[in-house]
Amino acid sequence: MGASHAIGHVLGGTCDVPHYFCTAVMMPSVLRYNRPATEAAQQSIAAALGAPGRDASEAFAAFIAELGLPRRLADVGVGEDRFELIGRNAMLSIFTRTNPQPIREPADVVKILKLAA
Repeated sequence: MGASHAIGHVLGGTCDVPHYFCTAVMMPSVLRYNRPATEAAQQSIAAALGAPGRDASEAFAAFIAELGLPRRLADVGVGEDRFELIGRNAMLSIFTRTNPQPIREPADVVKILKLAA
């Protein structure tokens, strides 16, 4: 579950983002962050999304766009002024510690958030 769940829970509890928007907004950026640790699995994800050979984060973003869901944190009312708080709060989640690409500090979470800005 990793960063997607950890950040999603904080977005809901801290920023009032409906949970069903969290995956749409965050997953492409989480995939991009995790790519060094999950390259083979991401190739399978891209293929399952009908985009073999394409970057999984781009394939997922295209899928979200087709569904008409929000794709950026700004689309759900979350600005960069909240990123440090989200980063600190996400570090309290057990899911952060299960992320395939290590997240060691709030700044790592902020890196992911900036990819979704």
